[in-house]
Amino acid sequence: MLARPKALPSDIDRLIDSADEILATQANEGLQLAGHALSQAQATGYIKGEVLAGLVRGKAQLMLGKHQNAQATFGQALALALPASNEKALLLEQLGRSYLDLGETTEAARIWTECAELALQNNNFTTFIQAQIGLGQVHFGFEEYSAALQCHYKAFDFLHTSHDPVLRSQVYINIAVDLYSLERLDEAKTMLQSAKDMSLSVRHLDHETEIYRISGLLLLKQGDLENARTQLNIALKISQLQDNPWHKASSLLGLGQCDLAEERWAQAQMQLNQALNLATDLANPHLLCQIHRALSEAHISLDADTAATHHFAYTRHQHSLQRPL
Repeated sequence: MLARPKALPSDIDRLIDSADEILATQANEGLQLAGHALSQAQATGYIKGEVLAGLVRGKAQLMLGKHQNAQATFGQALALALPASNEKALLLEQLGRSYLDLGETTEAARIWTECAELALQNNNFTTFIQAQIGLGQVHFGFEEYSAALQCHYKAFDFLHTSHDPVLRSQVYINIAVDLYSLERLDEAKTMLQSAKDMSLSVRHLDHETEIYRISGLLLLKQGDLENARTQLNIALKISQLQDNPWHKASSLLGLGQCDLAEERWAQAQMQLNQALNLATDLANPHLLCQIHRALSEAHISLDADTAATHHFAYTRHQHSLQRPL
């Protein structure tokens, strides 16, 4: 029997591109395709293919909340990447994301700083922008909203180098969240509208979820609870389509906060406990802090002991965070 011919590098590249392209809407399918591409690259000794397939596979694992697996995947790919290559910068950017999602902000900040420097050396402005987004999110996690905004505006300043609607939308969304947190609500709305306009040109479920979620939070802040719920429920439905635990937990948190605003304590507890189950699996201290704080409020009128337990958990997670910068 004739042996099956090995895949050509060009075939593997196409498979990697296909996997990367569908990540935004079908993370599980992207994970499988990237794994197949990685196996083919290893079988043929195509090192660059191994690196790029590892990058996409790790991105899919991150989207599915498999952070430890993603770190291992990125580490294996980094061991093969050339020291000063664009591929290394891309891997560092995603590796920083995995550390941030696990609450290891010191390491995330270190990796993103290295990534930004390498990206600039290679005139890889897209990756530089993404690293600045990440550094801003590190500040955001410590409620240093002005510093976060500075990093995100630095990313904004380099957007003229890219016509990628996904990247532009990502920057707009992060700036909108910073402005919202600084109580600069009119500016936040304007920036969020820019993100909405940009999202019309490309389907990206992560960004759609965030746009609806932030819109819901803005409406909640204004006291428009009915429309806030509508936006947050849409965010939740999109996150369920994608099976993204981070966005599901964040959307449920927003819905729980709507219930708290209306003193619907039992409903708030239900929503927030669902969020907590998801966040516990993600093991992200920042998200856990917010959920435990909300659960403490949800129980305070009905069960003082449970309220105290959640308040203790909130402070414990808060104190577990290290200062990164």
